[in-house]
Parts: sequence; C-alpha cells; structure tokens
Amino acid sequence: MKLFDLLSAQRRFVYLAVALASGVGIWTALTLPSAIYPELLFPRVTVVAEGSSLGAREVVFTIARPIEEAVTSVQGVRRVTSRSIRGSTELQLYFDEHADMQVALQQTQQRIAQARDLLPANVRVQVERLTPSVFPILSYNLEGGDPATLYDIAQFQLRPELSRVPGVGRVDVQGSAVPEVEVVAEPARLAAVGMSYSDVALEIEHSLAVDAVGRVTQSYSQYLVVADQQIRTPDRVADIVIGTGLRVRDVATVSLGTADRVSVIAGDGRPAVLLNITRQIGGNTVAVADSIAHIAATFAKTLPPGVRLVPVYDQASLVRDAIISVRDAMLIGAVLAVLVLLLFLRNLRVTAIAASSIPITLAITVGVMARLGQTFNLMTLGAMAIAIGLVIDDAIVITENIVRHMRLTPDRQLAVRSAMQELLWPVTTSTLTTVVVFAPLSLLTGVVGQFFSALSITLSIAVLVSLVLALTLIPLMAESLLADEDDTRAGSTSRRIAHALDSFADRYERSLAAALGHPRTLVAAALALLIVGFLMQRVVGSGFLPEMDEGAFVVDFFTPGGTPLAESDRQVNIVERILANEREVAGTSRRLGAELGLFATEQNRGDIAVRLKPARDRDRSSQEVIDDARGKIARAVPRLRVEFVQILSDVINDLAGAAKPVEIKLFGSQLDTLEQYAGTLAPKLQAIDGVEDLYDGVSEPAAEMRLTVNGAEASKIGLDPQAVGAEVSGALLGVHAGELRLEDHAIDVRVRAPDSFRGDAARLDVIPIHVAGMHATAALASIASVTPAVGRAAFRRENQQQMIAITSDVGTRSLGAVMGDVKAVLAKSPPPAGVRVEIAGQYANQQSAFRALMIVLLLAAVSVVALMLVQFRSFVEPLLIVLAAPVSFVGAVGLLWITGTQLNVSSLMGLILLIGLIVKNGIILLDFTELRMREQGEPLEVAIRHAAKVRLRPILMTTLCTLAGLVPLALGLGAGSELQKPLAIAVIGGLALSTPITLYLVPTLLVAIRGRDFRRTMTTQAAT
Repeated sequence: MKLFDLLSAQRRFVYLAVALASGVGIWTALTLPSAIYPELLFPRVTVVAEGSSLGAREVVFTIARPIEEAVTSVQGVRRVTSRSIRGSTELQLYFDEHADMQVALQQTQQRIAQARDLLPANVRVQVERLTPSVFPILSYNLEGGDPATLYDIAQFQLRPELSRVPGVGRVDVQGSAVPEVEVVAEPARLAAVGMSYSDVALEIEHSLAVDAVGRVTQSYSQYLVVADQQIRTPDRVADIVIGTGLRVRDVATVSLGTADRVSVIAGDGRPAVLLNITRQIGGNTVAVADSIAHIAATFAKTLPPGVRLVPVYDQASLVRDAIISVRDAMLIGAVLAVLVLLLFLRNLRVTAIAASSIPITLAITVGVMARLGQTFNLMTLGAMAIAIGLVIDDAIVITENIVRHMRLTPDRQLAVRSAMQELLWPVTTSTLTTVVVFAPLSLLTGVVGQFFSALSITLSIAVLVSLVLALTLIPLMAESLLADEDDTRAGSTSRRIAHALDSFADRYERSLAAALGHPRTLVAAALALLIVGFLMQRVVGSGFLPEMDEGAFVVDFFTPGGTPLAESDRQVNIVERILANEREVAGTSRRLGAELGLFATEQNRGDIAVRLKPARDRDRSSQEVIDDARGKIARAVPRLRVEFVQILSDVINDLAGAAKPVEIKLFGSQLDTLEQYAGTLAPKLQAIDGVEDLYDGVSEPAAEMRLTVNGAEASKIGLDPQAVGAEVSGALLGVHAGELRLEDHAIDVRVRAPDSFRGDAARLDVIPIHVAGMHATAALASIASVTPAVGRAAFRRENQQQMIAITSDVGTRSLGAVMGDVKAVLAKSPPPAGVRVEIAGQYANQQSAFRALMIVLLLAAVSVVALMLVQFRSFVEPLLIVLAAPVSFVGAVGLLWITGTQLNVSSLMGLILLIGLIVKNGIILLDFTELRMREQGEPLEVAIRHAAKVRLRPILMTTLCTLAGLVPLALGLGAGSELQKPLAIAVIGGLALSTPITLYLVPTLLVAIRGRDFRRTMTTQAAT
C-alpha cells in the first residue's frame, strides 16, 4: 500500500493527531519557563576563605596554599587558581567538562574539611558551585533613609518576603551600615583594672548565652530550665558584671551603632542598601521577576516616608524584549515567505496549504522542545525564527509537485499519489541532511556547545516536524482543497507572472545547455571565487561570541592599592556624577568593597551597575555610551582604573574562565621578574590599536604596619607572639562578644577600642596586653615594636605557581586582529629566563571553539555524503554536491565582509547549516534527473536539462523563502538579535551564491564526469 493510500484511509486520525499535537504545543508555550540563555552548566567550584586579618602575602602561605594542596587531589580537577588579598583568598577550581559536579562539590568540601586544622581558627570557608544562578536576575536599591535603618528593613522585613517567591534561589542584602552593639573601651581604663578587650568580650558572651540546663516536673507538667540573663537592650549590656564589683559601664560605653565600615553601597549617588535576587536552576526568569515586582510594589506602600524601593537591574525585561523581537522577526519572515509563495504559485488556496505548515510546525516544535528539557531563551527562540524559512521548504516542494501533476491528470488522487511517490525519498533525504549536519555538534563542550546545542536541537525538531507534516497533512489538504482544474492562470496579472516565470525557465534551460559545453570555464570561475573568498577571509575580522546591547552595563573600578575607603568613595562619586549626566542613563547602583557574585574583594575596588533607558528612548547604543563615558572618566579621575563590561556577557565569560578578551599569563618563581617583564610589555601592548582598559597585572603596593614581638619579653608575661597578636587584633578590629537577641532577630555585640585610638598609628604602643595569670596588663611597646612597611595588595597563583595576568578589553577592532598584533609584540619581546608565557582569555576560548567547529564542519560534510549515498548509491553525485559548498562559503564570507560582521561562533554555525541547505537543493535537482533517466531512458544531458527546468521553480521558491525568513534576523532588529545576526548573514550570503552553483556548476560537472550520453541502468547504478 502506498503512503498516500494509507493516509487517505486514516484521514480523520491524521487531522486529530495534528490538532492534538498543536494544542499541546500551544498550551506548553503558555507555561514553558523563559530565560535569557539556555540552562548553562559550568564545571567550576568557588572557594572563598575570609575572616583573617593577615596581609596578602601571609594569606597565601597560611590559607591559600593549604587549600590549594588539599583540593588539587579532587578527582577531575584540571586547573586551580587563587587570588589572595588582605584578610581573604578566593580559589577557582575548574573541572573536566564531563565531571559529575555534585560529586566534585562534595569531594572539595571534604578535602577542605580535612585541611581545616591547617587554617587559622577564625577563617570562614565558603564552598559553592559556580553557575549562572549564583548571579542576580534582579536588583533593587532601598534608598532615602538612615543606612542602618535601611539595612534592617531590607534584611528582616523585605528579604523574607522575597525569599518565599517560587523560583527564587537566594536574596542577598548588601549594606554599608550593619547594626551592631558597640562596647567601646579606652585602653587606659582597661589597663587600670587589669583587663584586655578579649577578657571583656568573654564575660559579655557568657552573660548573653542562653542555655538549657535541665528539666523539672511540677503539677503534672515538665518544665525546661533555661539559663537566661534576659538581656534584650544595649543598656542592659552595660550592666553585665565583668569582675568583682566591676560592670561593663565602668570600663566602656555601650551603644547601638554599626559594624566597621568596610564597604559603601549607594544608589543614584545616595546611601542605599542593595538587594540581589537570584533564581533557582531551571526557574522561570519572567515569572520570578513578575512575582518580585508585585511584592515590591505592595511592600513599597508600607515603607517609612522618604524611603524608596528602586529597581536597578531586571534581566526579565531583556527576556521580554527578546521574545517580542524574535516574535516580530518570525511574523515578518513568515509574511515575506508567504508573499514569495503567492508570487510563484499565484493561487491563494495552494499558498494557504503550504503556509499552514509554519504555525503548525512551530506549535508542535514547542511541545517536543519542552519534553527534551528546553526553555524559551535567545537560542531556542532564535532557532524557531531561523526555521521559519526552512519548515516551509518541504511543503513547498510537495505542494508544487502536486499542482504540477494535477495539470497532467484529471484524477486528483492519482495526481497526489504520483507526486508523493516521486518526492518521498528525495524530500526525506534532503531534509535529513539539514538534521545530520548538526549531529557532530554533540562533540562541542563549554559555552559554545551548550549555547548552540539548544539552537541545533530546536532547529532539528522543527525541520523533522515539517517533514512529517509535508508527507502526511499537506497531501491530504491538497487532495481535499485543491480544485480539479488549476486556477493559477486566472487574471491578467497572474498570466503575466506565469509567462515571466515560464520565460525565465526557458532562458535558464538554454543557458544551462550552453554552460554544459564549457565545464573548464565554470571550474576556473569557481576556483577564482575560492581565491577571492580566501583573500576576503583574511580581512574579515574574527571574534568569539557576538556582543549584545543588554540595556545595562557595569563599570568595575580600582583605586590605587592602600587607598582609604573615604578617598575611594570620593573618587567614585565623581564617576557616578559623570554617568548620571549621560542622557541615556536611567540609574546607577554602586558597590565599593564588594562585587557581583561570590568573590573576595578589597576596599579599593568595586563596581557600578548602570541601567540605561529602553532602546526606543535612546539614540545611542550601550557601547557608544561606554565609549563616551570612558574618556570623561579618564580625564576627571586619571588615577582611577576602570573597566567596562556588559553584565550578561561578563557573567558568561567569567563562568567560562575567560573574563577578558585579551589575557597574557606570566608564570615564574620570581615575582619581581614577572612584574618587570609585565612592565616591559604593558606600554607596547597599550600602543596596539583596539586595546582598551589594559591592566598590567602588577599588584598595587599596600601600606602595612609590621608588628614584631620580642619573644623573650612576651614570655616574661606568659604570652607568645600569637597571643600578643590576638590582643592587638581585639583592640583594633574588635572582639566578637556574642549576640543580643531582639524581638525577631539578633545583632552582634563587639568590644573594641575607640575610633580615635584605632585610627592613630602613634597610639598603637599603648594598647594594653593582658598579663597571663595576673590581674594586670602591659603596654604593647614593652614587648613589641611597630614599624611601617610596604607589601603587595594581591597575589595570584595558578596550579600552585605564581602568576601575573596582563588583561585588556577590545574596542571596535576585531579580537583576531588585535591578537595578531599582541603576538607580534610577544615575539619581539621574548620572556627572560624562568618566565613562561601563556595566551589565555576569550581569544584562547575562541581558538578552541573554532578548531572544534571546523571539525564539526568536516564531520557534517561526511555525514551528508553518507546520507546521500543511500539516496544515489553512487559517490559521484554526493561528492559533487558537497564540493560545491566551499564555493558557496565565498558568498557567506563576502556578505560578512560587506556588512562589517565578524567571523565568530555564530557565523561558523551558519556555515554548518549552509551545508545542509546547499545539499537540499542539489538532491531535489539530481534525484529528478535520475528519475528521468530511469523511467524515460533519457541520456544524462537531456534528463538534467529537463530536470533543471522542472525543478527550477521549487528550488527558487525554497531558497527565496529561506532567505525571506532570515532577513529580519540579518537586520538585527530588537533585543537579543545580535546572537543570530551573524548566522543569518552567513546563510543568506552562502545560499544566494549556492543557488547558481547548484543550478549551473553541479549539472555541468556531472555531465563532464559522466558524459553527455550516459544512461542510468540498474547495472551502471550499482557499479558507481
């Protein structure tokens, strides 16, 4: 039984199945989670150890190195980096791509737990798997009040409300004034009573402790006995007894204040508290944002007068805009494709049948996509937009062939059956070529693999669904809805169009006949095109991932090492004012001494999140705003180092371990030698056109006061150097003395010296040091000396080696061109002995991705040849069709050059897709040639001329529909379109050139190889 006969007998089932599948897809589209990117999984774990008061160098030896040695043995670790600053260190563990990250996280935690005894007692270690969900999708500023009050509102009122929203991962509150009970004691008063800061803190902590000490039974009830001093206010803390006849108030003042100010948080230039909201893995970004916005609007009504809750960053708005822009691109592409059909078919009914495959295919695709774990994001939505012109191809070919057969016979069923049988295998094979070109993409790993696997999966689903519809639904609709007599010739306009198309087909047949006699000329022309393409490829810039206008960016800033917090604040205030005066800027949020994500941060660095007005309300792109602000900031604050990054691209690149486009790593055992070599390279690299925001990697000097304990003198009072250091730390940093329990939360209690004392280096000598075992103290000067010194602010290491990284951004010039000049500088300035140079950053990732994609391209071509061997049972036709692809690539490279688009991962994906599209047209043409030779006994030249004339119309229709569907993406209209734009441009350029190659070069070479009088028989077919 023929396929159409089976379908005709089960017509109602086919209609019902399609309707149900479409309905499920539509319902799924209403509930499918949406995000900006596919769910990205990175093989990376972050370890942050903080709480120490040591300098950066001491942190390396006492914290960083023990942890490095412990985690290096974790299975699957391939790279361990560390950055140590004053008081803390941050380690990044990079694992093999296929490592089980849940196991890796557990093993890392176990190794660090085993090494805990090697670390200082007061160090807090945080271990977390680093994923995009660690970074916020929403940020709000709470502005307009006392910073401590704002912190309490955000931490204890707003945070619990936001945390209960489904899909929310974590709500982090960052403020510069954290409430704290301050117990401030003058050194002289402590010395008079023979106590140290640690002594006072210990007594307070004991009094604040609440302990269950037993149970008693009375009157048939069991009571828990709780030891509780019922201290609930700072005034009661002052009454705590700390010695015989001595209370806290006798040696210190107690008040409700704030913790030491180690960071500054500001919103639009005013003190603020920042709330960062992350989503859970797999959470719906838009749904989470909508729920948060509703709660924020309700909560804002309860705020005290003058306090405002201001949105700073909303990733969901970009997602919404991207969905709208892709939707518009799909609608425009669909309309253009339908107009192309109407132009060629000149029949509304025929056009409607073919065009119906577009919405049905997209609906079913969404349903299947959801079952495979995909979400709505820029890659899957982009794939659906790309598919607009592809999913209609099979319907076009089938419908056009049915109409042609209806002209040949009055029996509609016979016409449909004949048309179906004629194209069943050619259409199936040609469509599968589009799918198999994506199969090797499974070899890709990292960002590129995860990004484009979502695109390829969605596109493959859409193409396969369209194939099924073209072979099932479309023939049934054509058989039911098309009239017995074709009315495509009705009307004067239609007649003129028909005459023009027929005339064009005749002229094409004659020109092909002429071309068949000049194969050498065509081959020479093809070779000339290849040479031109090779030359153009050398001038087309290369990049990694396309840049996207996100409507927001971040300014990372760095004041000179050792700069006081107040001075850093003053300099950054100038930057805030400059940004606020940019007409495109809607608002800013600034962190000084804190950063986005899980990172150790010095007090001289931070970032400013800049929110821009919607694209429709500004006449400059985010990059143009950045370029303008960069120059103004450099002139206004010359000593401030700044780096500009787009938020999402910075997150993705940082997660991938390549935060900067240009990164040159210098390894060696002598840090001074590394810094000298970096200093030699920096000015030469800065002179390269396109290098921006260069950082030489040399750590800023950090001012220190070296405390040297006289061991002999310290031993006389029963202390060692470590104990003396603890006493000094208690005075300067304070000693934690427990928690004061309020109505619904607790705040820390800290004992410390007065600010006037802590800020005066000259008064360090009189810090009281408690004499062990005695009710007496000794001045610090009697057992130790304090001298000024200069150290380094930060140390970087990789795989337990010292390392300096020279980094920079890239301006309007391409990454490939800039790196060409960078390599030239490195070649002219070889490293000194003992120094190893390694090129890393986004360029290294780009080169790795390019190599992988070239392998994918080769495997895609091999896969296509293998598939065509099944169809043609010969090597000649498949190889001819595939060998035409490199010539078509010239068109892709040419259009990239004309439009100023870089050759990047997206455009290379376009070349891979192009292979399937080129092959598709070649199969349609040569299969009909084979059919004529077998059934009519025609020689090759006659058969191929006839096939070319008959298949010209469907080839042109499918090509033009594909181009029409890609035009909106190639124009780059709307948010997020930048990711698919290079792909669309490459496909348009390549497909436009591939059409004449398929129509002229392939037939000519086939005739030249086979001979004009070659005839296809079963014997010759088997032989080849």
